[in-house]
Amino acid sequence: MPLPRRKDDGSSGAVIMDLLKAHVKLSNVEEYTEPRRVVRESDGREFIFDPSFECRVTVIDDGDDGEYNSVSFLEGFKYKNTKKDKTGDWILQENSKLGQLAKTVKPGYFEDASIPDLSATDLEGFELVARVKPKKNPNTGAEVGSTLDWETLKPVPKQAKPSTNGKVAEDSEEFEAGMREALDDE
Repeated sequence: MPLPRRKDDGSSGAVIMDLLKAHVKLSNVEEYTEPRRVVRESDGREFIFDPSFECRVTVIDDGDDGEYNSVSFLEGFKYKNTKKDKTGDWILQENSKLGQLAKTVKPGYFEDASIPDLSATDLEGFELVARVKPKKNPNTGAEVGSTLDWETLKPVPKQAKPSTNGKVAEDSEEFEAGMREALDDE
């Protein structure tokens, strides 16, 4: 008798989201300014991670039915190296995920040198709007979690004050006139 089969979806168990326009919040932000060595506990394999900001992203409003509200995932925003072999300087490059985040947090960041450097403090608790899409393993193409689409990072829109166009004042005057008539009729 053959053994049962099971398809391996390659998933890490992380939630895979595809949200067109989600309101998210950054937390537990850490900045690493030098490459760092990490050893995976499960098998002892070593990895070298580029300098980056690492944080937790929590969905505040998924822009849909709320199924993913309060769901969080880990996200990285990497510095870029000036040389392909990574022997150059590490920089915050404008046309990158970290560069787009810097422009979202500090508008005019690349045009105005007087704006202070981006720091973990600037990112802690920062809220933005972005597309959340499935994160794929670059070797296998399997969906392994969620990531922010860097080209869609935007600040949370300021709440527009509702325009009264004088309507409140008119209604108030009408109310007062109506009250005067009612009192005069008594």
